[in-house]
Amino acid sequence: MSAPEVLRVERLAIGVRHRGGTRGLVHGVDLVLRRGERAALVGESGSGKTLTALSISRLNPEPTEVTGGRVLLNGTDLLAARERELERIRGARLAMIYQDPFTCLNPVRTIGSQLVEAIRAHEPLPTARARARAVELLGEVGVADPASRVGDYPHQFSGGMRQRVMIAMAVCRAPEVLIADEPTTALDVTTQARILRLLDTLARRHGMAVLLITHDLAVAAAFCRRIEVMREGRIVESGAVSRVLSAPAHAYTRQLLGAAITLDTGPAESGAIEEGDPLIEAIGLTRVFGTGVRAVDEVSLAIRRGETLGLVGESGSGKSTLTQLLLGLDTPTAGRVRYAGTPLDPLTGADPRQRRREMQVVLQDPVGSLNRRKTVEQIVGLPLRVHTRMTKPARRGRVAELLDLVGLAATVGTRYPRELSGGQCQRVNIARAIALDPSFLVLDEAVSAVDVVTRARILDLLRELQRRLGLTYLFVSHDLAVVRYLAPRLAVMHRGRIVESGSRERIFAEPEHAHTRALLAAVPRPGVSR
Repeated sequence: MSAPEVLRVERLAIGVRHRGGTRGLVHGVDLVLRRGERAALVGESGSGKTLTALSISRLNPEPTEVTGGRVLLNGTDLLAARERELERIRGARLAMIYQDPFTCLNPVRTIGSQLVEAIRAHEPLPTARARARAVELLGEVGVADPASRVGDYPHQFSGGMRQRVMIAMAVCRAPEVLIADEPTTALDVTTQARILRLLDTLARRHGMAVLLITHDLAVAAAFCRRIEVMREGRIVESGAVSRVLSAPAHAYTRQLLGAAITLDTGPAESGAIEEGDPLIEAIGLTRVFGTGVRAVDEVSLAIRRGETLGLVGESGSGKSTLTQLLLGLDTPTAGRVRYAGTPLDPLTGADPRQRRREMQVVLQDPVGSLNRRKTVEQIVGLPLRVHTRMTKPARRGRVAELLDLVGLAATVGTRYPRELSGGQCQRVNIARAIALDPSFLVLDEAVSAVDVVTRARILDLLRELQRRLGLTYLFVSHDLAVVRYLAPRLAVMHRGRIVESGSRERIFAEPEHAHTRALLAAVPRPGVSR
């Protein structure tokens, strides 16, 4: 006998208002969730997944509006409900967690005070009892020593721990339906696995139905039994995860599966560079912070000209600190960096302006990395204005060349970041990074925030640019499948140290260190469903 329905979405239509009327964004979406069921809503960025999820609880942003359909939560039509009734429902019967917990938490309030507020919003408990419940919830979601951590602030928690806090807030009233919007996208593979296990445990304990929004088919397979594939505002395929992923009926589903990079995907055709002097070399690099934390601990590595080295590890392993040391953005406590055979000290030694030209970085957040008040032409042209004496017309011509090089039309130069997709924004970031013809490029989680189709296109672009421009890459990522695809040689970082390094063939076939084996074991696979 089937479990009872808890959520039914019927012919949901959403549009965006403009001067000429309303333009449709989501077109007649139907969706049913039963008690205890876990379903995934997958698709590219811009397909309407998040907008659909927000509209279910009537939180869709301006200037979008629901133009048709019904959303029934145990028979209550949320689209017809009064705002006061919705306030009683949100958080108590229907809850949501988001991709970036840091932007959802108030940075100047303690975790405990924010949990207490969430608890008391639906239950008028005395403050002391609500605080005790907050401690209990933190323990329930796996925060160690919750009684002492309840007084900490969001910045004192790791990304994974902040996501646990958001989950605690969402489940504090044991809602009937939990919508999880990309809850693991920004997390490393082991933290991702822990968060998925936690959601699984809580869903079973409370009998919650979970709608998981994701662009990661492997995550969908690991957590859900049913999948809904969304494209351009429409559900184009739905069914059991095992059937959809093994025998997709729709061409778009096949496209998503074809673009997904997994541990079973063959690596890109690029061999390791075995000869030649290193372009950049770290020798015994150590960085100790004032608290005594050894963020980087006697790290030595070398990257040859034209090579791609993949650097993998959990959040907090020291990857970002190491890249800052290599780029001269931080000063090592001990050890040194050599670039093209010349010792480098931050902002001293060889001409730092020349070093800035030769060493560039592409960051994780495609949109946040760009100045939203500047046009693409101004953004890409800024390094040219700072580091060269090019005239304005010459800069404009060079920007057009760079945009063409990364696969963007010259007309994109007049647009602002908000007018571009995430993939287009990352292409702009890459264009800016190569504007000064650098030799060394740090790609710091450069494809972790984009969907699988966009990710594949960006990786192909990076390979082509390396071939044409002779670039040297340090590819930093928590996604082992992507690293295996792009980087012929890997270094695994754990607690500030390089614990294993070597060819991708050897590391993925015969990992020597326990941490490497743990990282590989945590990677979800599309063919493995619950």
